[in-house]
Amino acid sequence: MRLSNFFIESIGLYLHPREDRLDRHGRGRRHLCVTELKHLANHRTIRSGPCMLGNRPSTAPPDQLDLATDRLHEILITGGTFDAIYRHILAVPGKRLRTRLVLSCAQLLPSAPTLSPRDAIDLACVMEMLHESSLVHDDVCDGSLMRRGAASVPAAFGIRTAARAGFHLAGNAFQVLARVIADNPMIFSRLGEAHGVTYLDQLADLSLGQLVETLPAAADNAALRRHYEFVAGAKTGTLFRLCCSYGGTAGGVDDDRLRALMRYADQLALAFQIMDDVRDVEGGPALGKEAGGDLDRRVPTWPVIEWLARRPGSWEMWLSTETSSAELQDDLVRSGATRAARTAAAIAAETACRGLDAFPPTPAREHLCDIAEQTVTR
Repeated sequence: MRLSNFFIESIGLYLHPREDRLDRHGRGRRHLCVTELKHLANHRTIRSGPCMLGNRPSTAPPDQLDLATDRLHEILITGGTFDAIYRHILAVPGKRLRTRLVLSCAQLLPSAPTLSPRDAIDLACVMEMLHESSLVHDDVCDGSLMRRGAASVPAAFGIRTAARAGFHLAGNAFQVLARVIADNPMIFSRLGEAHGVTYLDQLADLSLGQLVETLPAAADNAALRRHYEFVAGAKTGTLFRLCCSYGGTAGGVDDDRLRALMRYADQLALAFQIMDDVRDVEGGPALGKEAGGDLDRRVPTWPVIEWLARRPGSWEMWLSTETSSAELQDDLVRSGATRAARTAAAIAAETACRGLDAFPPTPAREHLCDIAEQTVTR
């Protein structure tokens, strides 16, 4: 496993800091079809059968999510230098989406040899720690003051300390992963051998996605979409694919079906990133940070790409230094661009669900489809 150039921008900030603190700046249940998902994406909730699917809670076993949270505390809160930061991070845990992906993928083939429940939880914790590490460094790079409705780690503890904590968090993840693999040599005997499957030697794609996002794309709608899909596949999709590849390997999934999980993860990442961008435009309490950050930085997100494709004069507005983020935000929403983006996310979510047809109907497969649907409707 080669050492990646993980979060290289943050290394530069740590070694050459400009300042130490930020100032401002399935079973029998029928899954939703594309038409229903589009409606859910635009209207949040519709009635289908006996429940409101838009408000449906996670089908993940709550005890497993609780176990993962408890285990993260055991791993990270050790009386060490970064305890205060780790308590700050764990106090607002997020959705534990990567835990759900790992544990579901590990249970897709009930008859296959799998990890013990404790090792499966540890594997899920590995992905959560890598995710949290990436968020810390992402907030350093973006200068974000808020994360999940609370102060970001760089804002609360300073840039240099945040950068160090992010690396320490990733190091903890690798240490736990090494132990799980060493304790289960038969299950992981072919780790890294499946062609077209993402493993940890591709973790550098996270920082590549961050870098490519800052590069200007051609002023052409098709080129912008390709640029966006590449960045989403790198920044968001890398960890989703890792969750599915390591979780699937832990569950005895063969190479062909591991590749099916990669396709699922890519489409899930696209839906997830598009909806994240929609919320950045629309704002609201669920965002957990100030809205419009990508507009401030003139990042061509999917709603922006939809807006540029449909709104006459939008390119001039986008490129003009005289156009405020508030003006862009208002025009984006009025143009219907956010609705179009929601529809694109719904199509990606449906495509992700179809990619799971290679697996037998199980609660785990149903849960993976639930994750895709909830990405659009939450």
